[in-house]
Amino acid sequence: MNMNDGDIYDMHSTLNTVRGLEVCRMVVIYPYDRATLRSISAARDEGIVIPILVGQEDRIRECAERYDITIEEMEIVHSEEEKIIERASLMLLNGSARFIMKGMLGTGAFFHTLLEPRFKIRTKRILSHVGMFEIPKTKRIFLMSDAAINILPNFSRKIHIVANAVEAARRLGIGRVKVAMLAAIEKINLPAMPATLDAFLMKKFSETRYFGECEIDGPFAFDNALDPECADTKGIGGSVAGRANVLIVPNIETGNVIWKSITCLQKKEAAGVVLGGSCPIVVPSRSDDFRIKLASIKFARLLLD
Repeated sequence: MNMNDGDIYDMHSTLNTVRGLEVCRMVVIYPYDRATLRSISAARDEGIVIPILVGQEDRIRECAERYDITIEEMEIVHSEEEKIIERASLMLLNGSARFIMKGMLGTGAFFHTLLEPRFKIRTKRILSHVGMFEIPKTKRIFLMSDAAINILPNFSRKIHIVANAVEAARRLGIGRVKVAMLAAIEKINLPAMPATLDAFLMKKFSETRYFGECEIDGPFAFDNALDPECADTKGIGGSVAGRANVLIVPNIETGNVIWKSITCLQKKEAAGVVLGGSCPIVVPSRSDDFRIKLASIKFARLLLD
C-alpha cells in the first residue's frame, strides 16, 4: 500500500507482489535443512522460482524424505562437497540461473569461492546486506543495512552500503527515500563514538547528489529514527527524524542484534538479501526459520528486475 509520504506498508502484501513477475531459475546450494527445503518448495509452488538444487544428491533426497518435502520435480545437480559453490557459481556465470541462495553453509566459506574473479559476481560496489522489516503498530516498512557482511565499515564503504540500500528502497517502490544514519546519540561525539561523525559526513556527502533524490540525516538513535513521538519528545527535527525508511547501522554487531531481537525475541517476519553484486544473493542465517527464508527469496526476486 503506497501512501502520500512515499512510504510503503504491509510487508506481506509487498513481498507477494512477486507473484506477478516472471518465474526465474534460482540455484540453491547445500539444501540440507528443513527450513531451506520448505522455503524453496513453497517458492516453487507459488510460481516465484524454479529451484536448482546443488549438493550431494543422496543427502538432498534423504533430507527431503526425512522432512516430508516433495522435490521430485526439482532439478538436482550432484556435486562433491568441495565443488558445490563452484558449480553453482558457474550457473550464474553462464546464465542458467538468475540468482543464488545458500543453505547449510557458513557465510564466509560461501563468499570465499563465490567472489573469485572468474565468476564475475563483483561490481564496482561492495557487497552489503539489506534487511526488510515492518513496524508492528503502523505496518510501515523499513530497510536496514548492514547486519551480515561488513564488520566495521569505514566511511568509504558506508557510501556503498547506503547506495545499495537506497537502490533497494527505490526498486521496492518507496517514493521518498529517507535514510537515517544510526548511532547511540544524536550529536557528534569524538573520539568515543566515530559513527556519529560518519553520520554527519554522510549527510553532507548526500548534498553532492551521489545517491540521487533522497534525504539523509543523522546521527540518530534507533527509536528516534523510526518513531515520530520519540523524535518529537527529544526535540529532534527534520524530515527524516522519526520517519526514516532506511536505517544504516554503524557496525555489524548493531545490525545483527537488531535483526535477532526482531526475529528471535519478537518472532516477527524479516527478509534479507545481499546486494552490490551482479545478482541478488540470498544469504540467510542457518538459524533463520522457514518464514524468513521464504520472505528473503521473494525480496531477492523483487530486486532482480
